Amino acid sequence: MAEFMRTLHLRIHDAVESLRRAHRSGDEELVIGQAGEIEDLVEIAARHGVDIDGGYQELTRAT
Repeated sequence: MAEFMRTLHLRIHDAVESLRRAHRSGDEELVIGQAGEIEDLVEIAARHGVDIDGGYQELTRAT
């Protein structure tokens, strides 16, 4: 389970970083795609009881 949690957190982190880059470059299509990926990852975390309340909400708001 630890490997799953680590992978999930890394994927969320990478998706948030990609969302930031897309936002900075003005690529609205990619912004929408990355936001969708983040939503999917958050849903996966919720289904498996993985606590992701480690600041990801603040990260996504900062974009």
